[in-house]
Amino acid sequence: MYGVILVPVDGSPLGERALSLAIPIAKQHGARLTLLHVHEPLLPTTSVAGGAPVRDPALDRHLRADRDKYVARLAKKLRRETALAIEAEIREGPVAETIDTFARQTAVELIVMSTHGRGGFGRFWLGSVADGLLRRVAIPLLLVRAGRGRRSKATAPPLFSRILVPLDGSPLAEQAIAESQRLVGSAPTHLTLAHVVHPALVAATMIGAPEGDQVARVLYLEPLAEQLRSATLTVSTELVPHTNVARALLTLANGDGADLIALASRGQGGIQRLVLGSVADKLIRSADQPVLVCPGRPAA
Repeated sequence: MYGVILVPVDGSPLGERALSLAIPIAKQHGARLTLLHVHEPLLPTTSVAGGAPVRDPALDRHLRADRDKYVARLAKKLRRETALAIEAEIREGPVAETIDTFARQTAVELIVMSTHGRGGFGRFWLGSVADGLLRRVAIPLLLVRAGRGRRSKATAPPLFSRILVPLDGSPLAEQAIAESQRLVGSAPTHLTLAHVVHPALVAATMIGAPEGDQVARVLYLEPLAEQLRSATLTVSTELVPHTNVARALLTLANGDGADLIALASRGQGGIQRLVLGSVADKLIRSADQPVLVCPGRPAA
């Protein structure tokens, strides 16, 4: 269960699209929902005699006050519409670093955000902020591509009924399985465990033998699937030969009807040594589905 869920907002409807997922998740988990806007102080825009740039403090105060009002209005609106505990916060500083620091200091367990919102304040930041957070935070991020792809089905339970989990043969990558289970709880769910194998590697290993794909499935994917299956969780496995890991996963997600992709961001392959960190970026930018990115943690 999640106790505190953080939604960074930038003042735009596209940025607020993440709330369509964050609100039902918070309801399911009984979590507190925190809205956070990060104000970046203006760069110097005027100059004094001699041409030295200076900051206009009056304009900066005006913008900060405007953003304070925005976050407060949004929180008030959501309190009227839901029974959730909702907090509104504003901080100042570099956006990704400030969100990360805030999350660590306030025991946030999940960040839900849009990845391509353009702020009502004229600042484009959520796309680059997502990139920055992926390299910083030690907690899961649920990322929604604002304004593109299929609309979320999270307006009614179950939030996510079919989840694709890419694996690369490493324990780090497999941590995405537990995080996806944590997200959905006891709701009926189908997991597809997918392992993409480069055809050149297939030809160079035992997997290149006749019926080798079945051997790999039985030796790696099926034992994982068998451990996970329960009354509420069905699991299937897919071994996909392909030269482009991200493209193969996107095709599989769409063909499988997945409504979420969950993956570790730093998994490094024990079988084919595929690095899911680079794949994560491509999936976030291209997937129609929300992407749950779980920072891989080394085993204790």
